[in-house]
Amino acid sequence: MTFLMFMMVLVYGQMVMRSVMEEKTSRIVEVMMSSVKPFELMLGKILGTGAVGLTQMIIWVVLSGAVTFLIPLVMGFDASSMPTPANTPQIDPEQMQGEGIRIMAELSKQNWPLIVFSFIIFFLGGYFIYASMFAAIGSAMGDDLGEGQSLVLPVTIPLSLAFYIVSMAGWRNPDSGLMVFASMFPLFSPIAMPFRMAFNPPWWQVALSLTLVVLAAFFFVWLAGRIYRVGILLYGKKVTLKEIGKWLFYKG
Repeated sequence: MTFLMFMMVLVYGQMVMRSVMEEKTSRIVEVMMSSVKPFELMLGKILGTGAVGLTQMIIWVVLSGAVTFLIPLVMGFDASSMPTPANTPQIDPEQMQGEGIRIMAELSKQNWPLIVFSFIIFFLGGYFIYASMFAAIGSAMGDDLGEGQSLVLPVTIPLSLAFYIVSMAGWRNPDSGLMVFASMFPLFSPIAMPFRMAFNPPWWQVALSLTLVVLAAFFFVWLAGRIYRVGILLYGKKVTLKEIGKWLFYKG
């Protein structure tokens, strides 16, 4: 679930950025802004791209499961009839069955309704946080994508760092101080807290993490809106992070 969260937030956030850049470079955004406010346009872009991405992901999951289930039935495939290399170690069927039973027993101990509900909230919170930042960066970019890479890096670093913390520290000790901090910090928690929930963290940590990520989502969408309203109509100028910071205090 952590890997799925990382990939979905990163891919769909970049989809939002590319969509904003295409509308800006083609000057279509100038026509659309004659009818809607910049913030409404940005929010619609985030919601629309996220809905398309989620629909695509659901279709992939459903089709993959259907193909995996139907192929053995249609083709009469039997895994036990496949030839195995001579040097392949033999697997004891009873041992494999015992391992499967232990895995299912552990899975049955999990509070799946809470995990699924929290996963959805963390995904939506993480998606809105990073998609809004990608939208703001897309509005500040020009025609040269190479010049805009320096703007994308600060957005991708927290997401990659959160996945690195989970991969390195989470497996060793999911209740370490670093993991507790990562599961509370809104830029890290959409990746870190779903991982920790398999180890039954205190309920107040889960509730606090959910609250913080929702509040952070509202804050970053508002913050990105102030950048978007200025950058989306700015052409022919190389923008730096320092100048983007000044846009936050522009009136109007």
